[in-house]
Amino acid sequence: MKTIKKTMLTNSCIGLIIAFVCFTSFGPLGQISGAPLLKGCTGGDNVALQIMVNDSSEVGAYMDTLERVGAQGTFFFCEQCGASEDLLSQVRQRGHGVGSYVCAAHKGKETDMYIGSGYSVPVMHYNDGQLIRRIGPSLDIARLKAQQGWLQTLEENLFGDMFIRVVADEAIGDFEKVVQIVSNKGYTMLRIDEML
Repeated sequence: MKTIKKTMLTNSCIGLIIAFVCFTSFGPLGQISGAPLLKGCTGGDNVALQIMVNDSSEVGAYMDTLERVGAQGTFFFCEQCGASEDLLSQVRQRGHGVGSYVCAAHKGKETDMYIGSGYSVPVMHYNDGQLIRRIGPSLDIARLKAQQGWLQTLEENLFGDMFIRVVADEAIGDFEKVVQIVSNKGYTMLRIDEML
């Protein structure tokens, strides 16, 4: 009987620890502390586009694509590589957002940000004016494109109030298809700060 009571107490303690970790990571406290945000907080049919860019990305072409359907996105620049103030100003003036991420050349360096219990997951972040918000796992189009019939998979599994991560890798045609699918479903494409 003592063994059973001891086992039940141990399991209860473990359960409480797991519940506390989940609550602080993904509950209301998680948002206050800037913990990973897995989806938007609008409660509506909205999609936040995270567009990762590098030195060779045609940022203007991506903005043009979004603006043709009256949409906005957030462009993430590598904070270690930097970006010209002119480009950042242009992105903001056209109504889009600016965020930071760690590019492939800097992954694993001490400046990288990670989340997860035992997992190394690079995290992008966005300064909303009050604190740095980390944007955690999102629907990753680059990984999705490795699957056969990825456009159909996206169309069938796309739901509102979520983040989509896109790499601006000169495959502007694929980006246009993603934007069209989101638009066809009647979702509004927003900046990250509008989704938090």
